[in-house]
Amino acid sequence: MRSSSRANGLKQRLMTPTFVGLHLFGLHAIFLYFDAPPPSPMLAQQATLRIDSGGEVERGDQIQAPKPAAPPTPPLTRPGQLDFQGRVLVEDHLEAPVDQGWTARLSLDPWLQRYAEGLLSRRDKIPFGAVVVIDVRSGEVLALAEQYDPNRRVTPPITSKSAPHVALRAVAPAASVFKLITTTGLLERGVRPQQTHAYNKAVRRVYSKDLDQLGANALRASLTDGVADSNNGLMARLADEHLDGQDLQLLSARFGFNQVLPFPMLAEASVAHVPRGRLERARMAAGFWHTQLTPLHGALIAAAIAGDGQLPTPRLVTALRDPQGRWIGAPREPPIARAMKPEIAAEIRGMMAETVRRGTAHKAFKKWPKALRHIQVAGKTGTLARGKIGATSDEPPYTSYTWFVGFAPADNPQIAFAVMIGNGELWYWKAVHVAEEVLSAYFRRQLKAG
Repeated sequence: MRSSSRANGLKQRLMTPTFVGLHLFGLHAIFLYFDAPPPSPMLAQQATLRIDSGGEVERGDQIQAPKPAAPPTPPLTRPGQLDFQGRVLVEDHLEAPVDQGWTARLSLDPWLQRYAEGLLSRRDKIPFGAVVVIDVRSGEVLALAEQYDPNRRVTPPITSKSAPHVALRAVAPAASVFKLITTTGLLERGVRPQQTHAYNKAVRRVYSKDLDQLGANALRASLTDGVADSNNGLMARLADEHLDGQDLQLLSARFGFNQVLPFPMLAEASVAHVPRGRLERARMAAGFWHTQLTPLHGALIAAAIAGDGQLPTPRLVTALRDPQGRWIGAPREPPIARAMKPEIAAEIRGMMAETVRRGTAHKAFKKWPKALRHIQVAGKTGTLARGKIGATSDEPPYTSYTWFVGFAPADNPQIAFAVMIGNGELWYWKAVHVAEEVLSAYFRRQLKAG
């Protein structure tokens, strides 16, 4: 058991006052092009010359007539804030204006972006939600779509401190998506995917008795079952037995919580508060509160698992055009952090595939097109609600949050995704259904293109 001084020290380093930070648009890597510009040929030449008293240029014994001065080069202004809503289709790609006269070429797939936006808007009964799709290999954002109806009570308001895009706002609890972070820690502590453990059912809440010693006739399930079936009782017990507060703090940090992730638009930080109490900590590990997650971050977590365990830096801008019309390529940034070892990522990929094959996402993918049966999807669902049904106008409205994050194909991931949908008391579409529509459309188009 770790000493309390060690835990307190770590808390001072990692758990600074948690905030919903806003990432000012910077395109930091692009700025490197401008921070230290190389000397121009004219400046290099002038360094070897001197002017004599007669106004002529002397180089050794040769006298030359003075050369006309070159026209002054206009100062190069830095890019400003990206106007995502002002994006336009230019031939086969999207471009968006940037302050100070710049233009950004976006990584978005125009067809996929339009399809995801149309899908969300056609379902006008969805109060708010977002779809994010990322290329696993390059980290390029292929879709960043949202639905936001400000006239619905359950829709979170936008304030002066809020990110303007739902996909970049931490309005929803991570819910059972956080089980992926917990599972990483359990695998690192030696819990094997198929090993079975005793547990109590805990569908809507985890209680103290669910952490107590269970009898010989208790239910049993494996860690794979815990992910595929989103088994709250099992995940809470395993976390209580194998992970302490320090472990959850370190895991959260490795997965990018409590920090603003680099992105060329205002974005909020996902938040993870690790409780001190044993019971609340177990609840958090199972996906009950104490977290807030942005859809962009959810897609990055899925991409880390789909890849080699590293949390990629999302890439929205592939090139910039300066005010003089010159294009400058945006360099690819290194990963944000290593969330897990490659072998751990491979084990979690298998568990997430079971979620769709026979777990909590199985029903939604029953209508998966026959032409795409060779493409298996892997993912993790999440569902959590706050408020009470039948709340009065003076009370916070009942709000249900659903998630589906994952990747496809399961055996050779190309894309990672995250879908978050917020509903009121009546719901018509959950995140897993939206994800199934987006993924089937994406792969049908690929199949048609050959």
